[in-house]
Amino acid sequence: MLNWNYLETFVALSENLSFSETAKLLNTAQPVISRQIKILEENLGYALFLRSKKNVALSPEGLELKRKLGPLVEEIKRVLISDRSGLTSLFKINIRMGSMYEAGELLLLPKISHFLEVHPESTIHLSLMSTFLVNEQVAKGLLDFGFVYELSDRKTVKAFPVTQDVPVMIADKKTASQWRKQESYKFIGYRENDLYLKGFLERHLTKAERTKVRYLSSVNSHKAIIDLVRKQHGMAVMPRTSVQQAVDKGYVEIVEHDKKPQTLYLVCHEQILIDKRKKAFLDYLIKEFKEQT
Repeated sequence: MLNWNYLETFVALSENLSFSETAKLLNTAQPVISRQIKILEENLGYALFLRSKKNVALSPEGLELKRKLGPLVEEIKRVLISDRSGLTSLFKINIRMGSMYEAGELLLLPKISHFLEVHPESTIHLSLMSTFLVNEQVAKGLLDFGFVYELSDRKTVKAFPVTQDVPVMIADKKTASQWRKQESYKFIGYRENDLYLKGFLERHLTKAERTKVRYLSSVNSHKAIIDLVRKQHGMAVMPRTSVQQAVDKGYVEIVEHDKKPQTLYLVCHEQILIDKRKKAFLDYLIKEFKEQT
């Protein structure tokens, strides 16, 4: 069974022949575009694109599929957006959502943006805050949904595992190759008492190595942490999703990573699930995350 998102991705990529531009257009990550095209090609049994280091071109089969499929995809999108009495009216809802900062921007926001493209009558308010505040406000009914990596102990809060991320240790290029030889390890944390960082160091450094750890600073922004790592020749522990772009650009390098990924959850108060429209929105997010993995 072919996935609608994959067909939409194919048509967009066939128009601009750029994986990076297609990712921007569809508000997702470039690896997601590559993975969807690969799955689509495997399902169809032939290559849709001819790839080289510098160019992307349609294969003869891809060109024929574009000719047949392009107008159909555009028509389906037009119907979904314009049909006020059909599917779109089901999602004329107002959602209040909270999320961790960078995970919300990088992982959650693209899915919300796509939802609003198809259901423009809906309104979604996304607040970026600490995991603790997200869990507290979900438990009190101040938020409909939350996106977190640590769970509340409230029995009335339901959690749905949706994706995973891998904690990694990064260093600037100068430090990366020789960090274990340094007299002290200079770390930048996300907060003053960074349990995420401390837990990683306990798993990856010996007791003797941990005595060499020196905390330079803390700042609750992953972008700012990466900047400090580069300027201060320091190190940090962050989710791989948050550092991948900086790694790809050669700004920092990954020197250690956890073998066990960290689970991220969508959470909500159990009463929210009674509302069929909000339950449908939750199901949409779960499906989007599932298709991305």
